[in-house]
Amino acid sequence: MYLLPMIFSLFSILFGTTFWAPVAAASPTPKNHNDPSIVERADSYLKAVLAGDVGAVRAKFDDDAILMLPNRPSLRGAVAIRHFYEGWCHGPMKPTAFTFDHIEAIASGDYAYDVGTYKLSVLAGPGRNIADNGKYTVVLKHSGGEWKIEYLIFNSDLPPHPQGANSTE
Repeated sequence: MYLLPMIFSLFSILFGTTFWAPVAAASPTPKNHNDPSIVERADSYLKAVLAGDVGAVRAKFDDDAILMLPNRPSLRGAVAIRHFYEGWCHGPMKPTAFTFDHIEAIASGDYAYDVGTYKLSVLAGPGRNIADNGKYTVVLKHSGGEWKIEYLIFNSDLPPHPQGANSTE
């Protein structure tokens, strides 16, 4: 019964700085070898989202793609992904500004990945916006002559807000 606390104490003594030392925020260093076709695909995604063109956004995804949203279960397939973007692009908190900073966007054969950070602003009522920034990872597959999103995961750098709390800028 006392074995677990004793082991934890031993690890804390031996490796205390490893477990308890503050971690500095990572500062991604942009790579100079980003694949232009992957960056262009990301730019066309951003334009479609900002235009509220759900059909164009949905067309960027493979039919069996998985969208991994923060604080929600993953969405799989065309119908679920389209439904999400319809709600996001045409809902009360639609995006008004959206940019990517590509850390690495590499293609190799029929697969590619894009890892980076984003900045996003969403409408939160008349004259009010919510600013967000975070990171993302996208895995793409070359299919039918174009890059299609297979997996997209993103999450915010901001702390979660309690239910009912509003944050404005």
